[in-house]
Amino acid sequence: MKVAASTVPGVAVHGLGTPEFEAGLAEVLGRAPRELLKAALPYSVIVENQADRTIAFLGVRFDLLGRKAKQFSVVHYADSLRNPEKGDFLPGTRRFVCAEPEYTALVMRGDVAPQTRGRMNLDNLRRMIETWASLDCVAFSDGKFGGPDSQGAFDRLAREREAELAFAAEVLTRMSNSSDGIEGFLYKAVEDPEDRTRRMISRKMLEALKTGGTAEVAARASAWRCRIPLWR
Repeated sequence: MKVAASTVPGVAVHGLGTPEFEAGLAEVLGRAPRELLKAALPYSVIVENQADRTIAFLGVRFDLLGRKAKQFSVVHYADSLRNPEKGDFLPGTRRFVCAEPEYTALVMRGDVAPQTRGRMNLDNLRRMIETWASLDCVAFSDGKFGGPDSQGAFDRLAREREAELAFAAEVLTRMSNSSDGIEGFLYKAVEDPEDRTRRMISRKMLEALKTGGTAEVAARASAWRCRIPLWR
């Protein structure tokens, strides 16, 4: 697999066969045997945080060339923007990322073996003629965002943040008038096929309604924690 150099200052990407990859793999695996990941290593990278801030959002892109010149691409994201102060991608640490996300999750969870689907997907990767990896985007704990951002994550995250704030405000406005219809409103929102953000928040609000009634819904909406704002 070919690995493109990072375009974000303070973040490096290392591929198999480099000393940095081997050092990073030893760090993320700890005492776990290398054999657990051996089959996935040709399709994996080590991302190193060389900056002085925690990385709170990470996107790694994999471009694949299959038979008959058919091209595929995917960006795998890791997101701790709601609680950047609790993020574990600290300065000086490394992160293992595989084109098959089950192997990334395996390392994060500390499991001993990948699930069957992960192994099957890895077989598909072996059929690829060429594979490239690159750093797609990064956001630090202060909201600083960088990278090519091929899938428009910066704009998407901004839209979702505004939608969350608007929905929480709408809940509070409705409840200030009358809390009688809030349950029906939330059930309608949780079934909205067009708006994933409304579905996500309304599920949380319904959980609050079941555990603490309308007072808990109001408290949850008032203290709703969005992802931090990003800037370039």
